[in-house]
Amino acid sequence: MCINYSIFRDPYDGNKLELIEDILYNHTSGMTYQVVNGIPRFVAHENYSDSFGFQWNEFRKTQLDSYSKTKITHDRLERCLQGHMKELSGKLILEAGSGAGRFTEILLECGSHIHSFDLSNAVDANYYNNGSSKNLTLAQADIRHMPFEKKMYDYVICLGVIQHTPSPEESIFNLYQMLKPGGALVFDHYLFKLRNILPPPIGSANIIYRQIILMLPIKFRFRVVKFIVDLFFPVHWIFRKSNTIQRILRRISPVHFYFNSLNLKIKNVCYEWALLDTHDSTTDHYKHHRTVSQINNFLAKLGASEISVRIDGNGIEVLCKKPLF
Repeated sequence: MCINYSIFRDPYDGNKLELIEDILYNHTSGMTYQVVNGIPRFVAHENYSDSFGFQWNEFRKTQLDSYSKTKITHDRLERCLQGHMKELSGKLILEAGSGAGRFTEILLECGSHIHSFDLSNAVDANYYNNGSSKNLTLAQADIRHMPFEKKMYDYVICLGVIQHTPSPEESIFNLYQMLKPGGALVFDHYLFKLRNILPPPIGSANIIYRQIILMLPIKFRFRVVKFIVDLFFPVHWIFRKSNTIQRILRRISPVHFYFNSLNLKIKNVCYEWALLDTHDSTTDHYKHHRTVSQINNFLAKLGASEISVRIDGNGIEVLCKKPLF
């Protein structure tokens, strides 16, 4: 990764920054931002995404297609792009919420130039996984205060993130501002339906476990989640071919089990994904749900064109464009 630090802007006033040693200076306001391990840091050391930062560094390779030897991430990105995958070569892309870089890896393979950021120190995992590419620029930053110039990106891509931010609408608005005219915004969001927000017997046990785990200090959460996964995963695995029993198990077990849904047939790989996503779903500080009409109406208010909002994947998948004029 060869960073051109001149592309960064102060996330609060938009002014240019100057790199002096390992500090980015805003000479107008006097604000300074540290560069640690080659990555500019525009956020406080601790924030609501700390659990995510821990998990992506702990499982920095788990969801990479190159590691799992699958096309799970490629296929999800291709589906969300709705036919735009072949158009990414040479395009400038803003990736919001990179995690460990599972989508970064695919976007780089497409020949894109990527400015990628995450609120958490997951950017260190992304650097480990994809930092050798000269087409990647990384920053640790907040989706509410992005350190890049507005109206300059061909694509803004944000997958698995918006529902975990303080305000999904604010996040969508901010991402839309980064598009150049004619650019496309791609994101997904959890779908609002009763079984997604109610506890058993209507909903899943995950809701109850999450409420309990979030009351624990952060340093204990992973150990508790691992204990729970180690307890229930063998039962899920024994009945891995029965969708009926898996539905019953979801009423008592918080474990995300992907033997059938993601075709993870190797036990240790299935376990690793289960531990990662169970931790993800029980330690997220924010978890919002929206309906298709809510997303559609908000994008229409923004003035977006060619709006496509459909139910798929983790809930709702969206692609829209910023009009040329």
